[in-house]
Amino acid sequence: MKLLKKFVFASFAFAFGTMAFADDAYDIIKKQSTLDVPDTSQALMQLTNIEKDGSQEPMPMYQYGREVNGLVQTVFDIKGPPKVKDTRVLQMEKNGREDDRWIYQPKLRQVRRIPMGERYKQFVGCEFTYNDMAIRNVDDDKHEMLSENETVTVPSGKTYNCWKIKSTPFKKSEVEYSYRIQYIDKESYLPAKIDYYDKKDHNRIMKVYTTDDWMYLTSKTGKKYAMRMKARVVNNITGRYTTLEVKNPVMDAGISPNYFTQQFLSTGKAK
Repeated sequence: MKLLKKFVFASFAFAFGTMAFADDAYDIIKKQSTLDVPDTSQALMQLTNIEKDGSQEPMPMYQYGREVNGLVQTVFDIKGPPKVKDTRVLQMEKNGREDDRWIYQPKLRQVRRIPMGERYKQFVGCEFTYNDMAIRNVDDDKHEMLSENETVTVPSGKTYNCWKIKSTPFKKSEVEYSYRIQYIDKESYLPAKIDYYDKKDHNRIMKVYTTDDWMYLTSKTGKKYAMRMKARVVNNITGRYTTLEVKNPVMDAGISPNYFTQQFLSTGKAK
C-alpha cells in the first residue's frame, strides 16, 4: 500500500516552487492510497461510542476483506449493541466509477444500496461516517502541501513526524466537510491526524480523526503490512467521540468469497 519522489526544491526558482510543492502533495496522497494491502483479511473491530458525559456504548463488529484484481471488497458484520446488532455493510471498489455500498438492516429485513448522497452520514450510529470507512480516491480532491515538517502528538501520546497537506474535494456535495487538513506520517504513510473543516464556517474544525497506534504486522505468507490498531474520531460540535481498536487481525490466510455477497448480508452465513 512505490517509492515517493525525492523532494528537490533547493535549486528551483521561486516561481516554480509552488508548482513542485503541489505535485509532491499529490504524490504523497497517491502513495498513501496505493499502499500494499493483504489479499485477504479478517479481524474483530471494537468500536466504542463515548458521550460528552462520559457514558460508553460498545459496538463490536467483525471485518472481512479481500483484494480482487486490485480492487478491495470489505464486509462489516455488527454484533452490538442490540439496536444495530446484525446490521451488515458491504463495500466494493469499482474501476472508474463510484464504489458499490450495500447495507442490511435487520429491523426492515432488507438489503439496500447506500446512495452517494448518504455516504457522509454516521456509520451505524458512530462518529465515523461511511466515507471514513473506505479509501477516498486521490483524484477526488485537490491536494496542497502546507508544510513538509510537522510534529503531531495524538491523544494516546504517540508522536509522529508528518507532512501537512490540505485536501479539498471537487464535489463538496459528496462529503460532510469543506476540506481536510491531513497530517501524513512519514514512516507508514498512514494519516496520523485529519482535521475536518465545517461547510458553513470554513475556519471551524468540526471533527478530528487520529491514528492512536499502528504497527507492522506479518501475514500468514510472511509479508509485512502497516496496520492501524487504534483510532478515534472526535465530534467537536457535540463532544461525542468514537474509538476503534483492531483485535486478532489475520491476513493472507484465505477467505470464503461468500462473505462478499448480498446473501451473506441478509443471512450472516458464509458457508
